[in-house]
Amino acid sequence: MKKVLAILLAAVVGISTVACSSDDVASVDGKGISKTEYTNQLKFTKLMYEMQYGDKVWDQMKAQDKNYEETIKKNVLESMVKTNVYLSYAEKNNIKPDSKILNQYKKQNKAIFENAKSKEKFKKAGLDQAFMDKYSEQAATLASLSTFLQKKSAPSEEEIKAKFKTVGDKVDASHILIKTIDDNNKPLSAEKKAEAKKKAEDVYKQVKAGGDFAELAKKYSQDTGSAANGGALGEFGKGQMVPAFEKAAFALKEGEVSPIVETQYGYHIIKLNKKIKADYEKSKAEIKASLTSEKLQKLVEEIVKGTKTEKHEDKIKDIPFGDTAASSEKKTEEKKSDEKKTDDKKSDK
Repeated sequence: MKKVLAILLAAVVGISTVACSSDDVASVDGKGISKTEYTNQLKFTKLMYEMQYGDKVWDQMKAQDKNYEETIKKNVLESMVKTNVYLSYAEKNNIKPDSKILNQYKKQNKAIFENAKSKEKFKKAGLDQAFMDKYSEQAATLASLSTFLQKKSAPSEEEIKAKFKTVGDKVDASHILIKTIDDNNKPLSAEKKAEAKKKAEDVYKQVKAGGDFAELAKKYSQDTGSAANGGALGEFGKGQMVPAFEKAAFALKEGEVSPIVETQYGYHIIKLNKKIKADYEKSKAEIKASLTSEKLQKLVEEIVKGTKTEKHEDKIKDIPFGDTAASSEKKTEEKKSDEKKTDDKKSDK
């Protein structure tokens, strides 16, 4: 549930309750997102960046992306549209704010605006308690929506049992990989591939001669995810590995090492550590979580597809990034400083 809520709360924003106007920056199911709503969310986003990373955050952002202001502005618009899609769905399904969470948020807001320091930060950003209370109501609505979607996505006992039959037994295996693709996942040349095969054959000979599999994996395996752990892949069931690898692994006996197996990734030497017999009661929770996740993803996709959205990026171009007055004041101070340095240099001459 926490994961779903995190997704829904990624950029919670106000949902408009009025019809579209020519001044709206976007719309969701015919309800407009006004410039005022967008501007307030932009201010809030900017404030959150500064509170989390400090006042110097914009210098760091500029070093990474000289057009960071436009990037953030577009991201805010995209987040507003996505979040309003969820809130629109909640409204259609008569989903109300979670009262417990709403009360918690409102208590936090009260504390924020009773504290002189934090109140001043919000005031400087152009945001008041009314904005935060509305934000809280929407966040609490999304919390209720999260619970609603989880319940709606929960699989039946029959679905879990059906999935269990397809999953079946699991195995615990290790492998040594000699890659036949480069760092960009492009196939090696015929010459390089032949060299890789020869290397795999040499390693296989060492394994068959009694070499320690884990040590050989650490030394030769090019699977960076498992090499350091002696090639250990842990437990996996059917459908989790590429077909050729899966077939070879499940055909082995415990402690047995496979001949070289070729997949699209390269040449594998597989060792079966243990076979794990499927147990419904032990597997039930994991299967339920997996099916819930699958059904939830499909449900969210259906919600998005079933919602009519429009974005008008041209209308956010003239909306300033943050406090223009403060920005103008800063530029004036910088200009005065530069002029003073120039005067000082002249007087030194």
